This record gives sequence, C-alpha cells and structure tokens, in this order.
Amino acid sequence: MLVERETHETALSGALRTDGGVVAVRGEAGTGRSALLRLLGRLAAGRGARVLRAAGAPAERDFPFGVVRQLVLPLLGDPGEAELPPIAAKLLRSAAGPGCDDAVRLLHGLHVLLLALEPVVVLVDDVRWADEPSLRALAFLAGRLRGTRVLLGVVLPDAPRAPALQDIARAAGSGVRAQPLSPDGTRRVALARIGAGADAAFTAACHELTGGRPKDLDELLSRAFAHRLTGRAADCVPLRQLGAAVHRDRLRQLVRREPEVEALARAVVTLGRHAEPELVARLAGLDAAACAEARSLLGDAWLSTAVDGRLVPEPALVRVVEETRSAAGAAEAHRAAAALLTAQGFPPEHVAAQLLSVDTLRGREDVVTLRTAAVAAQRRGAPDLAARYLRRALLDVLPGDPGRARLLTELAAAEPDPRAAVRYLVQAAPLLPAGRERAEAVARIPLTAAARGPLVTELVRTATGADDPDLVPRLEARDWFAALEEPGRPAAAANRLRELPEHPAGPGERELRAVLLLAATLGGRVTAAEAARHAGVLLDHEPARTVRAGTALRIVPLVLIAAGRPDAVAPWLAAAGGPRATTATRVLVDVHQALALLSRGRFAEAGEPAERAFRAAEPGGYDVLALPATTLALVADSARSRDLARQVLDGLPDADDLAVFAVRRGLQGMLAAREDPDAALAQFLDRGRSLDRAGWHNPAIYAWRGSAALLARRLGRTGQARQLAEEHHRHSLAWGAPAIVGRSLRVQAALAGRRRAVELLREAVELLDGAPDELEAAKACADLGTCLREAEPDAARRLLARARELAESCGAGRLVAREDGTFGHAELSRPTAELTAGEATVARLAAGGRTNTEIAGELSISRRAVEKHLTSLYRKLKIDGRAQLASVLNAH
Repeated sequence: MLVERETHETALSGALRTDGGVVAVRGEAGTGRSALLRLLGRLAAGRGARVLRAAGAPAERDFPFGVVRQLVLPLLGDPGEAELPPIAAKLLRSAAGPGCDDAVRLLHGLHVLLLALEPVVVLVDDVRWADEPSLRALAFLAGRLRGTRVLLGVVLPDAPRAPALQDIARAAGSGVRAQPLSPDGTRRVALARIGAGADAAFTAACHELTGGRPKDLDELLSRAFAHRLTGRAADCVPLRQLGAAVHRDRLRQLVRREPEVEALARAVVTLGRHAEPELVARLAGLDAAACAEARSLLGDAWLSTAVDGRLVPEPALVRVVEETRSAAGAAEAHRAAAALLTAQGFPPEHVAAQLLSVDTLRGREDVVTLRTAAVAAQRRGAPDLAARYLRRALLDVLPGDPGRARLLTELAAAEPDPRAAVRYLVQAAPLLPAGRERAEAVARIPLTAAARGPLVTELVRTATGADDPDLVPRLEARDWFAALEEPGRPAAAANRLRELPEHPAGPGERELRAVLLLAATLGGRVTAAEAARHAGVLLDHEPARTVRAGTALRIVPLVLIAAGRPDAVAPWLAAAGGPRATTATRVLVDVHQALALLSRGRFAEAGEPAERAFRAAEPGGYDVLALPATTLALVADSARSRDLARQVLDGLPDADDLAVFAVRRGLQGMLAAREDPDAALAQFLDRGRSLDRAGWHNPAIYAWRGSAALLARRLGRTGQARQLAEEHHRHSLAWGAPAIVGRSLRVQAALAGRRRAVELLREAVELLDGAPDELEAAKACADLGTCLREAEPDAARRLLARARELAESCGAGRLVAREDGTFGHAELSRPTAELTAGEATVARLAAGGRTNTEIAGELSISRRAVEKHLTSLYRKLKIDGRAQLASVLNAH
C-alpha cells in the first residue's frame, strides 16, 4: 500500500513517456526508495515494457558483473533468444558461463541486447553496492539511452562518490525523491493495518517513533500486530517499547550493511572523548567524503556533534558497536587509537585510557606511558584512575622483571583500598634491596594502610632511611600510626611530641607531628590548649590550597574541634574543599564540617555533610578512626534519631577495627536505652572496656562514661554511676575543653544532692558562657534553672529563658527534662522529625522546585538516590507526591 505517493507516481509515469534515459530515486534510508522503484516497474509492465531487475549488495561487491548477470540471466531460454543479434546472444552465453573476460565486448553486447528488447525498463536497487564492472556497464549505458526505448531506473545516494555513480547521477538529472509520510499519512497506514478503530494517540505515537519512514512503520505495525496491540491509547506504552526495538534493529542493520558507517561508528566509540572529526577519519581509514556520507546515514539520532566539534555517539550506537565487534577487534582498535593519540602529541594520560582496553601491552614504552599517566592522575586528585593505570601495567610486567617492585610500590601508594595497598606493598618489599630504596617505598604507604596488620608494621620497623631528614620522620610516623591501638602508645606519643622542635623542618616532620598529636589526643595525654597549639603550628605550615586527603586534613581539624576551636579550621576547610577537590578530600572536609557544627550544638545542620560523607566514603577505605561512620553516629546520638542510627549500623563494614566496634556498640546502646536500659548499659560498658584497653580515654573523641553513668543511675546502681561520673570528670578535666568539662559537671550534678548539684551546675554555666557549644550551655542553664525554681524563682526564670534562647539559636528546638534527670532537646513536633538529614535536605530542595537531576547534581549523589529519598519521605509524611510537599513543610 503506497500512501502520499501520488506526485511520485505522476513523475514516474512521465518518465516512461520519454524516449529513453535514466530515472534516479533518492531519499533517506527507510523512506520507501525501493517501493518507488517497484512502482516504476509496475507502471512499465502495465505499458507492455519488459522489466529487468537487479540489486546491489555489500556482500557481492567482489563478484564481477554480478548485477549485470542478475539483469540478463532471466533471459536465457526466452523464446525470443534466437532472434537476438549475435553479440547480444554471445553476452547471454558469456553471462551464463564462469566469467566475462572481454569487458569491452560485454558492454557493447549489453547495449545491443537492451536495444533489441525495447521497450525495456532496467531497475537496479541500491546501485551504490553494485560491483565495479557492473557499475561501469551501467554508466556506459546511462550515457547512451537518449532516443531509445530503454529506461534505466536506479536508487542513488544523495552524494555519490564513485566516478561511475557520478556519471549515472549526471545522466539522471533530478529524478524523484522519497519522503517520510506526514502524520496523516502515517495515520492512514496504521488504520489500514490495525483497524479503523485505532486511537489518535496510537497513530500519533506510530509517527513519533518512526518519523514517518514507511519501512520502519511497516516493521513497527507488524510487531504491534504480533503482540496483539489493537490501537488503543493504552497500547502506546508497549508500542513505544516495540518502537525502541525497531530503532535499535535499524541501527544494527545499518552498521552491519554499510562498511563506512561501521568504520566511523567504531572509531567514534573507540576514541571516546577524543572523537574529533579528523582523528575519527584517520582511525576509521576514511576520506572526508566517506566520513560525510557515513555521518549523514547515521544522522543526529545516533551521532551528534558537541559544541567543541567532537562527535558524540548515542548509547544505542555504543551498544551496537560493542555487540558487533569481537574482543580482539576492540583491543586492536584501542591499540590503534593509542598509537594515533601518541603520534598527535596527546598527554600520556589520554593515551593510557586507550591502553586500559588492549589485551597485551607492546613493550616497555606502554608501561612507561601508564606509569606517567598514573602520576598525572594522582596530581589532579584521581587516585582510583591512577591505580587502574598501574594495575594494567602490572599485568604485563613479569615476576622476574626488575621494574616490577617499583611498579608495586607505586600501586600501593596510589591504591585507595588500604587492604589492597598492603598486599601490593608486601609483594614489593622482598623484591627491593634493603636500605634506602626499601625505606622510600615504605614511606609512601598511605596512613590509611599503615594500620592494616602486622606485616606493614614489620615493614615499617625494619626499613631504614639512613640519615635522610625527611624520610626518617615519615617512617616513624607510619610506625606510630600502625600502633595507635596498642596500649601505652598514647602516653609515649605525648612524650615524643614534646621532644620535637617548636617548628617542623619539613613535610616528613609535619607528618610525624600530626600522627603523634593524634595519638596523644586520643589518649587525652595532652591538654586541649597544648593540642590546639601543636595543631596551629601544623596549620601555619600547610596551606589549604595544597591539601589533599592526607595526614593534615585527616588529623588537624579533628584535634582543633575536639579542643573547642572549630572557628580555627573553618576557612582552611572551605579552601581545601574547593571545586577541584577529590572525592576523598570532600569526604574529609564534610566530616570535619559536620564535627565543627556538632561542636557548636548545631546537630540539625551537621546532618547533611555527615550523611554526604557517609554515602561517598568507601567502608573498605576507612582508616583507624572510621571518621565518616563515627561522625554520622554522633549526629544520630545528638539528634536522638533512631532511624539515622539504624542507617549507620546498616552501612558499617564487617570489620573488627576499634573505631567501627565503638560506633556499633554506641549506637546499639542508644537504641536500647529507652526500652532496655540494662542492655544499653552493657553495650556502653563493652565499648568502654575496648577503648580503655587501647588507652583511648579522651571524652572529647569518645564520650561513653557520661551516658553509662546516667543509665546506671536509672537502674539504681548508684555506686557504679558515681564511679563512672567521677572518671568521666577526671578525664574531662585532663583534656580541659570547656564543653567537655561542662558536660561532665552536668552528669555529676544529676547524681548529687540539690545543694551540691546547684554548685556543680553554677560552675558548668559559668564555664560554658561564651563557649562554642551553645546547646551544651543551654542544657546547663535549663538544669540549673530547674534546680533553682523554688529557692530563686527570678534567677530560675532568667536561666530558663536563656536556655530557650540558646537552644533556638542553634536549631535544637524546645528543651525537655529526661528520665535521667538532665535536660535535652525535644523530639521535633513536625512530621519532618522522622526524616533523616538527607531526606530533609532533598525535601527542602524538591519543595523549592528543583528537579531530581538538579538535586542530584547539587548534593553529588545519583538520581536513583534522590528518588529513594523522595519515596521514603513521601511515606513518612503520608503524602502522595511532590505537589503536596511544599504545603506540608510550610505548615510545620
């Protein structure tokens, strides 16, 4: 059924009335060019003309005179064969034989044959795929048909490149052009195939999916019929799925059938972000005209052009290329691309991206390229990529190769997974000569890997750095970090820290000072003031713009925040977390920003960066402190969020690290405190025993004794409660930060009689006045105000008013008395209290009109994560969707 082809039929009928010539049918693939050629044949047969048919095919291009044979072989045995001129009869006999050797005689014979058969119409579909001898024969005929009763009809490309095709095109003139169907034409075809009851939405979808191309429309409707679609509006969803399959199949057929398209597509996919037109043409082995034709055949639907001129393949084209080439072919293509980029002077990292996909490296040059690329990747903050380059290089470096040890040490330094880094280093160490070279390799171990087992500890302690003033302290730093959990080390670290000169001499000594400071801080073996002084020295020598996820960023902010100096690190963190920061750096910046907010009592604000860090961090890459999990656990505890606590527990790695154990026991105790205080106390005590064994006594880092003391009081264990409270106060005084001491005074007051409680709380209020932790100050004021209600009502009112003011200032809401005798912030009364910090942030952005994509970009999470947050918060808020979100949030 031909629709909207009336003008074409008129033009073809007119061509049949002329005295010989050539009719060209042009148009895009799938628009019905072959159908128009068949229409010309039917019209010719209706006028009594003999019709000869042939078609070119890519697989038959190497078969000489294959198209000519298709045209003339049907004439063998024809009753009129005996009346043919001798040269024409000879052509027939030659065509039936094994070959046609005399091309000139054959061309003349073909001409004479057609003249003898006139009127005759010769139809050749896809003439561009005809073999070269047949093309020359057709071009020979095309220029000699005027004034005869022989018409040649061919399907021609818009811009033929072969000389013979150009001759045929010149002889043809304008011809006819196949066009896609209009929406109304598509509707008529769909109604004829599906039935008159087809819905308008269904036929409109047919046109949208096929672009009106008759060939695609026919295939789509055939599949729709096979799937029993009846044309209802409800059938549009399955119809679109069928349309996507038709689209893919058309692309697959195009790539397999058109060698130039296949070569271009493979080159574009192989080059990736380097798919500049000139490079694509070189890799594909195509000239400019062939590239232009291939790009035209693919069209913008499958191959678009970026603003900078690069060719960008659609995902469907990438999949088809990957499906249609073998693994060996893909490897060879990437090898050729690497050679091309090298010849064009591209940086090693660009070349290395291609070498990642080859099956075998060729020589030491490829290994050098990968190693150089790894250095560049690390410098720009991409350790994951650097490790990939080095792992690929390692595959082709044999065990006996002298360079294998160095490659392993480089990989250990780049590897983001501490456990993998340890494995590489353990392999490398025996291959390195003892002395400086081994010491340099060990000094490159990231601190995250330094605490991963006795093998690394042994390597650190046996490596000697000679008298190198930078190498020796680096080795010592790793030795101390590897032993952070050993009893007695915090005290020894404090002594060693005091032995260091006032100002660090170089990077190695700064690293050693930071590790010693961490160990001493964990044990509470230095005061907050002393720790802050050492941290300040490190800050002065470590510009924030040069900071990566290394020792300074891991330790210095933590120490200053624990010392009650969050303001000192705020500008430094802001600079370190700039737009070029790596993922690991951003995780640490988010962790410390959350901790800084917590130290000011702003737990609601701390939730967002803490959750972001927890999501982005790799649990396998946690160091000995497990900072992302520890920080989010502190937020959960401060906010009394049971949902957030369970989220952290679910995301903890299956590891026996002390920090992970402490987080797990602390959260399990928090969750059990309300219903089962006895079990909760057991969890806290178990946590405390493990921390005490390691010598980690500082309540500014792990504050468990205060909670345990209050739980023991609830259970009537007064003696145990007082002992825990006194120990908590003693360690708090040793550290000396106001917020920590004030909190310990509040715990003691909860266990004391009224007069002693008032004394302790007055001391706490005075100590916390002006301190960064406004929430702790608010709780102290509320506790004291409650104690003074009967004895000093005016003072009590002032204190309670001050408590409300401070609590509101830091976003904690209303303070309420708890069962343990202290004050704390109340559960938020609005429905959003049930939301996690991440859900609350997504809710706020969605209510403000942001799309899922925009929210994902702003929060550096996936769209899938945004969708999961929205689904969860809709359920918690008992609403149906985004339309109700703004009103619910505003109402509360």
